[in-house]
Amino acid sequence: MKRSLLFAIILAFGIGLVGFSPETGSDFAEYKRLPMHKRIERMQKSGEDLFLRRRYEDAIKVFETILALRKTDLKAMLWITKSKNEIVRERNDAEKQALYEKNDGYLIPKDKIYGNWKWDPSIGHFEVRYSEPKPYVPPVRKVRPKATDSEIAAALKKAKQGSGNDIFELAMLYWSRKDRENALKHFHEAYKKNPEVLGFDDEMMLLTVIDEIDEKIMNSKADASDLYEAGRLHLIQGDRMTGVKYLTRAVALDKKMLGNVSEIFAEFIDSPQTSLVSVLPEIYAFRQAFVHNKEGDFIYLYLNLVPRNETQIISIDLNTPLAAVKGIKSDSKDLLFAYSRPGLDETTRFWFVLPEKKDDIFDYEIKAIIEIDRKKTESLELSNFALNDLYDNWSFVIGPDVNFVSIGRGENESEKDGLRITGFHLPIYQGRGPYIKFSDFTEPITKKTDIWQLMTPKEYKLDTESEESEDAASEVAPLDINDLDIGL
Repeated sequence: MKRSLLFAIILAFGIGLVGFSPETGSDFAEYKRLPMHKRIERMQKSGEDLFLRRRYEDAIKVFETILALRKTDLKAMLWITKSKNEIVRERNDAEKQALYEKNDGYLIPKDKIYGNWKWDPSIGHFEVRYSEPKPYVPPVRKVRPKATDSEIAAALKKAKQGSGNDIFELAMLYWSRKDRENALKHFHEAYKKNPEVLGFDDEMMLLTVIDEIDEKIMNSKADASDLYEAGRLHLIQGDRMTGVKYLTRAVALDKKMLGNVSEIFAEFIDSPQTSLVSVLPEIYAFRQAFVHNKEGDFIYLYLNLVPRNETQIISIDLNTPLAAVKGIKSDSKDLLFAYSRPGLDETTRFWFVLPEKKDDIFDYEIKAIIEIDRKKTESLELSNFALNDLYDNWSFVIGPDVNFVSIGRGENESEKDGLRITGFHLPIYQGRGPYIKFSDFTEPITKKTDIWQLMTPKEYKLDTESEESEDAASEVAPLDINDLDIGL
């Protein structure tokens, strides 16, 4: 009896616990309490999981549910399209496999591959037409008869409107009268306005002129004007290396052409054609010096180099703002022209045109003076990162000692005529040079000084005194045995 009573009490207690415990919540009820973005995120994850398990139909239902909640969900639209494409692909693969098995490895039965095609009106109507081959007839060249004075006058009046084609017609009329000077003059004017006129030269005027001048050059009878004209025409016709060579030769023969040739090179450097003639040279020495004198602020640039592939146009980038470059001039016979143009990363690219040298082994010593406008910039950095592994790579600061407030000591320290010369060996600093603050440079150099001589580091100077002492020591008078007291 006691056992029955104890069992009933335990059973009642268990039933009571079960009956009075809270009802277990369903997953759907928990899902309904989630925010909208959480619901979509979970459904998106489950849909992608179904897609990866190749349950594309179920995945489509999940993504359609997402679209029912958010109609503009592009991600769900994309996955629906991907799922439908996979269903079509699997169906096609199954049909192909069935055909392969049915036709012994062919989609179409062997006997039906070529025999099941019939010419039908629905295909269309075709006709095969045969024509006899026609001989090539070159286009008719436009050769102008000798122009009269009235035709020249009418062409001059028409060319004043400024059209490149009209000016070209005037040039060709002059050419018909064998007036080469006026013909080339108006041709260059027309080419500047419309380069397409180069293709209208049916009478081969440019080729004729170039052949005549080249013959003179071969016979050493060409003067500066011939070389100048040949250089311009070679540049226009694409032989840029020869054009640069002839123009520099013209300047060497006649210094009066410096202005005209400089304008041609300035236009040429502004064009993208410089990449076809400019190659990075072999540089053996790079030195730059900052100088503040009575005339202003200047950077003296010295380069010792050998051009590659006989190029005569080279370039180098300096950490100088282009807006602060007032001008640049040559100070050596190895540099004809110098130009400043925008470089990379707020640097300035300096272009140099070199004269022609016919020696088998030659090098150039370029000396250029760059004028800086301190109103355009407050400071300057004499760095050279492009040649940081070059041994002879120096930056100098030259001036009175009072200006060196923020300039530290360099690897080359000297003093001459009251001027302090501080040289920084750039390879030690990975190409970074001294930082120049223009506000510190208040006292200019007043004496006339050879800056190029001061830019030579000590290790490159010849120590004449030590050499003389060594020579004197080597020239000792020979010993005479009679002068020696050896106790005999």
